[in-house]
Amino acid sequence: MSTTWNLSFFVCAMLVVLFVCSKNARHRLRIGIYFAVMCLWGFGGTPVSFAMALFGRRFEVGRLITASFAWVVGLILGLRVDLEGAEHLATQPAVLMLNHQSALDVWLLGRIFPKRVSVMAKKSLGWSPIGPVLYLSGAIMVERGTGVRAVASIREAGVKLRDAGVSLMVFPEGTRNGARTPSLLPFKKGGFHLAVQSGLPIVPIVCENYSHMYRRGYFEPVTLKVRVLPPILTAELSGDDVSTLTTRVHDQMLAAVREISRPAQVI
Repeated sequence: MSTTWNLSFFVCAMLVVLFVCSKNARHRLRIGIYFAVMCLWGFGGTPVSFAMALFGRRFEVGRLITASFAWVVGLILGLRVDLEGAEHLATQPAVLMLNHQSALDVWLLGRIFPKRVSVMAKKSLGWSPIGPVLYLSGAIMVERGTGVRAVASIREAGVKLRDAGVSLMVFPEGTRNGARTPSLLPFKKGGFHLAVQSGLPIVPIVCENYSHMYRRGYFEPVTLKVRVLPPILTAELSGDDVSTLTTRVHDQMLAAVREISRPAQVI
């Protein structure tokens, strides 16, 4: 009996060692935890979001739900943020623009959201676990491939947000950029049209390229570097300036993400 017990203990211990030493196994476990908590917060946050919307506080939903989600996930998975230029987040209302790398950005949003904020998200996310929260928080849901209609709708939304004193979070790349090197995809112009039409300043936010800690088969604890750049005023601009503005913001954000990202050899 003693021999059987010792053998079982040894096998279990070896399995634990192999699991801990396997980056792929840790990746599966940590990504499972991340999305499990996201689903839990999405479903559990729906009644909270409904209640807040009912009492006229829908634009505070985003910060409450994502901040609590980010706190729990960060505690469990050892994720932290080294935030530079946080004082620029006090510029409200504004159009906040963040580079987009993966689903991990949902956690990142919870660490940087101002008090009253809405988000611009692709319409397909309405069917995800966080879909109800997005709708109840006043998110601007945009369909891909509908440029003219999308621009018209977000112009109107931008004026409403400005009048309500609400900031808007936009991923100007429009989709995830999973590159292993610090880079940005070309920017979509929807958020820039909104900023110009509503006269809201643009606050660029860049997160370092984090493929060194989060990529296929690899997900490790880390402190991510995030930099908030000074606001860019749009009050004196018109629709004719959108292309130039888009290029200007893209260049500034690209320079910043290259500056704060870790050397390519550690990726």
